[in-house]
Amino acid sequence: MRECIRRAGYIGLMILCFAVLTGCSLFAKDEGSKVVMQLSDYYDVPDGKALIIIDETVYDKYALFADGMTYIDLDTVLEMYSHRFFPVESENTLYFTTPTAVYDFTPDSKHFECNGEPSEANVPIVKKLGGMYYVATAFLEQLGITYRFEDNPARLLITYSKDQFLCMDAKTDTPIRAGKDLQADRIKELKTGDRLRVIDGGGIRENGFIKVQSEDGVRGYALQDDLGESYYADPEFAPYKEEEYTHIDVDGRIYLGWQLMYTTDNVGILKEHLAAAPEVNVVSPTWFFLDGTNGEFISYASHEYMDYAHEKGVSVWATYKNDTIEGHFSCTEDSHTILSSTTKRRAMIDSIMDTVREYGLDGINIDFEMLKLDSGVYFVQFLRELSVRCRLNNIVLSVDNYIPEAYNAYYDIKEQGKIVDYVVIMGYDQHTAGLGESGSVSSLDWFTNALTATVELAPPERVVMGVPFYTRLWREENGGNVAVEATIGMRETSGTVSGKELTWRESNGQYYSEWSKKGKLYRIWIEDEESLKRKADASRAAGVKGLAAWKLGDETPGTWELLKDYLENDHSAECALPPEK
Repeated sequence: MRECIRRAGYIGLMILCFAVLTGCSLFAKDEGSKVVMQLSDYYDVPDGKALIIIDETVYDKYALFADGMTYIDLDTVLEMYSHRFFPVESENTLYFTTPTAVYDFTPDSKHFECNGEPSEANVPIVKKLGGMYYVATAFLEQLGITYRFEDNPARLLITYSKDQFLCMDAKTDTPIRAGKDLQADRIKELKTGDRLRVIDGGGIRENGFIKVQSEDGVRGYALQDDLGESYYADPEFAPYKEEEYTHIDVDGRIYLGWQLMYTTDNVGILKEHLAAAPEVNVVSPTWFFLDGTNGEFISYASHEYMDYAHEKGVSVWATYKNDTIEGHFSCTEDSHTILSSTTKRRAMIDSIMDTVREYGLDGINIDFEMLKLDSGVYFVQFLRELSVRCRLNNIVLSVDNYIPEAYNAYYDIKEQGKIVDYVVIMGYDQHTAGLGESGSVSSLDWFTNALTATVELAPPERVVMGVPFYTRLWREENGGNVAVEATIGMRETSGTVSGKELTWRESNGQYYSEWSKKGKLYRIWIEDEESLKRKADASRAAGVKGLAAWKLGDETPGTWELLKDYLENDHSAECALPPEK
């Protein structure tokens, strides 16, 4: 027994002597490597660039770093913050539109314009490198970016997610290391109480280490035993209030009638139409037609017309069209020429606003049809820029649209619903000449599908649904030739089908008739009170702001009274039943 004790004492003495000779302590933990790695070596950020860390993730792109300012690439800005930046490569300009301002930025220049007025910043707001635009983070603050900048090396810390994140505090002074090993180099010294963000929710752990990120964006590994209990924290965002797109809200419902005008002597027809339709509170005369490619319009406007409309308490939202008229304009190509040129586009806007002031218009109704795909982005930018001028001058801006479908998505009804006052859907022309197929101008199932699709894109209170006061009589010949025999207003329809057998078609929400004459088949889907009741009731159910009709004067007596009744009162039970014979 004594021998065992003597041997144990001897071994202990030897270990103690070894510890003294080597400078080690049996009672102190292994502190590991004391080698410090410079962050510039650890991150290896190229000159003129800044590392981007979004929340806890190292972004796969660098920011530019110049003149003491960081700049984020445009693609990232469009995806994360605002799609209202609009680059035009041919003009070497980046445009940005807010509810009340249009900015023109020339890359790498301190000079810019805001609503046409020159201004200057301390550093360029936009830079360009390798064909890519970059936007200064200081400017992006007005779009809601929350960020911090750290140098040596340059790194941009962006707070983006509003979700809580997992944290741990340092219990003692301890390093963040470059690897999951005590011999890994130190990259940051933590003080007791320093808060750390736990990367990947604590899922990255090994050898007693856990991956963390310091509040200044240093990412590495810390000993879990040196950290306290985990907890969740809320991200901190810089105070920010987005500038809102305001709208002019018409009191009550909108009952809009388009009037087809090709003469300045038009007050007489206005008097006639309003006398027959006292429910109408907005008229949209087709007064202005684009002429050539410099943004000028042929005008059929009339001061006398305006005075009479206002005397009757009716608002005038003049219609501006890109139709071919008098051989002066090509809807598709000439429209693109104007819209795709900032100079021409703004000249057109100036022309519009000149007519607004000259005639005292209450609103603008834009009806640009047959635009091609490439024109879409320019058309939307045109609406953004025009909306600024309208908003600053308290002018209603409405825009006519086809029903939303995949092929015309570039009209961007979702964006329109944010920037204009009223999105007007032309709920007609389901079947037109040239399609090689006869059919309804506006069947109920087609109309209600259009309603549903529209209010999914734009707020219903911003939507006005257009209905037809006309139908088409089709002629089909042997061999499959299909043609429009006539386009017929509601007033004329009863005479056309007099003596013919009518069949109610539930899915169409219309009466249908067909007959043969001299070896040809004639077919008609009728727009009348019964069909319009159901369209108005569907519009009521969708909660839209109002109804528009193409066109005033084609309706039968009492049509507008009926539309008003069915839009404002629930007749769904009645509309679910076939009409009484």
